[in-house]
Amino acid sequence: MIEAYDDILLAVDAVSLSFGGVRAISDVSFDIRRGEIRAIIGPNGAGKTSMLNVVNGFYHPQEGRITYRGRTRARMKPHEAAVQGIARTFQNVALFKGMTTLDNIMTGRSLKMRRGLVWQALRHGPALAEEIAHRRVCEEIIDFLEIEHIRKTPVGALPYGLQKRVELGRALAMEPTLLLLDEPMAGMNLEEKEDMSRFIVEARRLRGLTVALIEHDIGVVMDLSDRVLVLEYGRKIADGVPDDVKTDPRVIAAYLGVGR
Repeated sequence: MIEAYDDILLAVDAVSLSFGGVRAISDVSFDIRRGEIRAIIGPNGAGKTSMLNVVNGFYHPQEGRITYRGRTRARMKPHEAAVQGIARTFQNVALFKGMTTLDNIMTGRSLKMRRGLVWQALRHGPALAEEIAHRRVCEEIIDFLEIEHIRKTPVGALPYGLQKRVELGRALAMEPTLLLLDEPMAGMNLEEKEDMSRFIVEARRLRGLTVALIEHDIGVVMDLSDRVLVLEYGRKIADGVPDDVKTDPRVIAAYLGVGR
């Protein structure tokens, strides 16, 4: 496992988030260092996805602050987060089912395109040259993810495991600094999980990514992660390296339902 860098890419400071009278996140603080794989785990309803939604601007916390790349922000929309280098995959696959694998991954390049919609529609001159350059990047991602055989297949016809791989490809096409993965291995068999783990590690190594992921497979988390944050009922109950977290009595109690 590659040792994480010392400098902090993102810091969450005393963040709390409520929906009406329901407290989804309560006074949670943690950081993500450049170059690391940072796992967020916890039982169902622990606030994990809500936390990713706060990081990428989909939710705005009532309390606390977030500092990203040295700048503290009050509010940020998902589009602004994407522009600043935060890419995201989702718990439930969010792809354009009628479009091919290549075209879905191409949508990840939309923020990189400089020509207007009229030029893109005409596919002429500078716009055509730009599209060819972006397609070349997407083809490289397709090769990296070993999905050349489905590049022209509508994603709605693909099995779930391959759809998750296409969604990862779309996120990589954005060339992010911080990649947020919400249960990237949900519903996969052992072989598919091994492949996805390999792609995440290699993407980090080859592309200089920082990764934050939510994952329920504890074996995968412990093998893959540099550090692990554990949430329960919206509160932080543990945070540290995998060997320390997996032996923490509070974590054991949260997962096994004992010792309350």
